[in-house]
Amino acid sequence: MNEQDAEVALAEVPGLRERCADERQRAALDDLASVLKECVSTAGSYVWFAGD
Repeated sequence: MNEQDAEVALAEVPGLRERCADERQRAALDDLASVLKECVSTAGSYVWFAGD
């Protein structure tokens, strides 16, 4: 996902955070948000996901 895609995904984080069942899920989502913010702020960058 490029920085434009990451910006769209980042906008969904607050709604997803409300749906987290526990602190572990919130922590994982916070980590993802951090990576997405880094991507958004760095022109020409990408976030790659490995796995299912």
